Amino acid sequence: MAGRAKSDTKKTQNARESYEDLKARAIKAYKVELAKANGKGARTVAKDFVNLYKLETGMDIKLSYCTLIRGADGGRSRAEANAARSWLTDDETEVIIEYIGEVGNQGFPLSHRRLKEHVDQILRARLGEIFPASGVGKQWTNRFVEKYSSKIKMSWSTPLESKRGRAVNPHTKDAWFSLLQQTITDYGVEAECTYGTDEIGCNPAEGQKERVMGSLKPGPQYQQRDGNRENITVIVTVCADGTSSPPAVIFKGQGYQVKWKQDNPANAA
Repeated sequence: MAGRAKSDTKKTQNARESYEDLKARAIKAYKVELAKANGKGARTVAKDFVNLYKLETGMDIKLSYCTLIRGADGGRSRAEANAARSWLTDDETEVIIEYIGEVGNQGFPLSHRRLKEHVDQILRARLGEIFPASGVGKQWTNRFVEKYSSKIKMSWSTPLESKRGRAVNPHTKDAWFSLLQQTITDYGVEAECTYGTDEIGCNPAEGQKERVMGSLKPGPQYQQRDGNRENITVIVTVCADGTSSPPAVIFKGQGYQVKWKQDNPANAA
């Protein structure tokens, strides 16, 4: 399946990372040549690695021999200079990425505003008055998500009622399926006598979604919401032998409206 098209910013980032990787390899090789009595010069090494990149990727890239000379003399690369100017340390970055995934899996994903609040709090605690009162820039969180898109992603949130969210955890699921298996074994329950029923509440007042971030995983990003408003409940039942009964839809109301049965391909009750 084809993936989503990369943004221009991401393409630029990937190209820069490819260049920095090639340059680091070339500088390392040039240092080895310098240690030899009749080693290759910087021009030759740069040309060799440009040709190697062409063989590996099928793409052309420019690499100056002067860059190899400066790198061998201890000069900093642009990536190293940018990292030195970064607000966050590498350890802080990893902690924030892990935190984004953790709270997202719990149903409390971060928005851009909330991520900025957390980052500002971390940096203000470490840097004190050196850190600007306004915090990181307005586009900082967008650049952060773009840079680490291999670990985190942005998506539209899917509402998850808070009580259901707290019930979804490994201990509860393991206990439930252990009890189910024990019951089936003890009483010899056949597949045609085993039914699974589930319901979902569609809250007409909770239709809004929010652009949030979470870990890089398939499926929707759930966001817990309070379930204290009117719900439309849909109940479905499926048998273990593959059959199913028509779904049931429960509306809040004082009377039954005939139009509810119209345009009803699922024959819901």
